[in-house]
Amino acid sequence: MADNRATLGAAAELLGLASRSIEMAADYAKERHQFGKPIGSFQAVKHKLVDALLHVEFARPVVYRAAWSLSQRDETIERDVSMAKAMAGEAAAGAAKAALQTLGAIGYTQEHELHVWMKRVWALNAAWGNPDHHRARVASAVIA
Repeated sequence: MADNRATLGAAAELLGLASRSIEMAADYAKERHQFGKPIGSFQAVKHKLVDALLHVEFARPVVYRAAWSLSQRDETIERDVSMAKAMAGEAAAGAAKAALQTLGAIGYTQEHELHVWMKRVWALNAAWGNPDHHRARVASAVIA
């Protein structure tokens, strides 16, 4: 039970980190100009951030379901928590990558906070099982 709580906590934090990464990237894309236009007006930048946002928003209800499952001591706790951790972890990693690509080199520097968020995503993705571990747990629950 404690492992499930910790795993769910990591999934929820990953979801928050992903949302904030996209927010930072979108703000930067509005401010940074190239060729006389904000970089956020370019289709490639928009699509990269939208794809990241879609993954985050698809992961959100899965995390909420896992929280409900845990609070109700539902029989699907293991499966739900693992689904939440896998989806939130992948969404956060994708959002951090999209944010870094949007910000460019400044995302690695001390001038911008993105590097702190990315490190947190990497650490939490490895904590309490990586997405592959949780996919295996979900598969075991489905095929059992």
